[in-house]
Amino acid sequence: MIRENIHVTHDEDNGWTVKQPSGPKSKCFGSFTKREYAEAYGRALAHRSKVALIVHQLDGRFARVPDSALTYPAYLS
Repeated sequence: MIRENIHVTHDEDNGWTVKQPSGPKSKCFGSFTKREYAEAYGRALAHRSKVALIVHQLDGRFARVPDSALTYPAYLS
């Protein structure tokens, strides 16, 4: 099974979205009003799945956080 990276993207309607693209479909994990909240949730998901976190900025650039940098434990229900 190929694991896809977790992406944090800006959505005009919902604020910031945490999702995992997989081909033509994408799985949305949640929408947040603040980028910091979305990044924290995305970090926890990426850590648990052992994948990288990709944070997309408003200007089109993105930052990649490799899975080795996600060192704190994830506590998700």
